[in-house]
Amino acid sequence: MAERLHRSSEVPNFANSRDPEHLLPQHNKTALEERASQVGSAVGKVVVMLRRTQDRLKDVANTGGDAATRINDLADAARAKAQDAANRISDLADAAKTRTQELGEAAASRVDELRQAAADKASELGSQVRTGYYRARIRANAVVRDYPLHVVLAVGAAGFLLGVGLRIWRANREY
Repeated sequence: MAERLHRSSEVPNFANSRDPEHLLPQHNKTALEERASQVGSAVGKVVVMLRRTQDRLKDVANTGGDAATRINDLADAARAKAQDAANRISDLADAAKTRTQELGEAAASRVDELRQAAADKASELGSQVRTGYYRARIRANAVVRDYPLHVVLAVGAAGFLLGVGLRIWRANREY
């Protein structure tokens, strides 16, 4: 950096003056002088900005190692959390798979039980139907043997009524 000037009473202090223009001799500036003043002012501003930027870059370079370390630490923590999440998901998937297998086996055993119960019930009902049919046939044979005339009259009456019902039904259907 530039060295500081030695202060004495012989060197004027321009930094505290509000209007440094009043120290310069008064005369009309030409366009060239005006343009040179503007260029000098712009170059001065650029130099100040470059120095500030240089200082900031030095600060960033000094703290850059800390930032890189922090970024690496954050990346490691993120990797650890991702691995932990992956392990949890894997554990949950295994537990779900095991539970699904258990439920499937339980459902299969329940279906077998229900199938067996239905088969037993169907067999029992079939046996009851056969027994009922056998008893009805034996009872009908006994009635025919004990009351033959009554059975013939009952069958004839049933036939007559069936014929009348069919005739009425056909007559209503035609119109």
